[in-house]
Amino acid sequence: MKFLRYLIYTAVILTVFLFTYYQVWFLRQPARNVPGNEHVFVSPANGKIVSVHKWNSASLVVTKEEFGAINVWTKDVDTAGTIISIQMDVTNVHYQRAPTAGKVLAETYTHGSFHNAVQMSNDYGIRFENEHNEILFESTSGKKYKVIQIAGFLARRIVDMTVPHQVVKQGDVIGLIKLGSQVTVLLPHDVQVLVKNGDVTVDGETVLGKE
Repeated sequence: MKFLRYLIYTAVILTVFLFTYYQVWFLRQPARNVPGNEHVFVSPANGKIVSVHKWNSASLVVTKEEFGAINVWTKDVDTAGTIISIQMDVTNVHYQRAPTAGKVLAETYTHGSFHNAVQMSNDYGIRFENEHNEILFESTSGKKYKVIQIAGFLARRIVDMTVPHQVVKQGDVIGLIKLGSQVTVLLPHDVQVLVKNGDVTVDGETVLGKE
């Protein structure tokens, strides 16, 4: 009987500890030093850049699966530009922030797989088949760009905190991917990209590119 009570107490304590750890650590939202510059695009996510890839709709050289996804993702942004993929893990901050000031134009949620986002088979560093959420923005200068939240093997819940026509400031929290995974940014052709593969990004602080 005493052993049973011990097991129950241990289970309760462990449950409380794990819940507190999850709320305090995994769902932390530290303050960020946002530039406040409408001519730059900051990283929406905390993680590691695994791909910085140019695209041009007139000369895409990708597989059929990738071509379809990239065409769908990019057609409402520009005819050319840069795709930046950021990989997150369980140690990263899981909230996403608005890269620059502007407004939300549209949102598109696509159900899909939950494959391991670490194991990639393409140059874009993207699990195209995974469940994802696209948020299309327009900056104050009229440039369209997109943030795509992508689920993974462990990260099976994507939270979108925006609505169409919502006005956002640079650094505003726009979403959450629980337990990490991927965030992809699509920037138009006339944005100068300032990051490279392997760079570590801080959400709301690291400048990805500038007008």
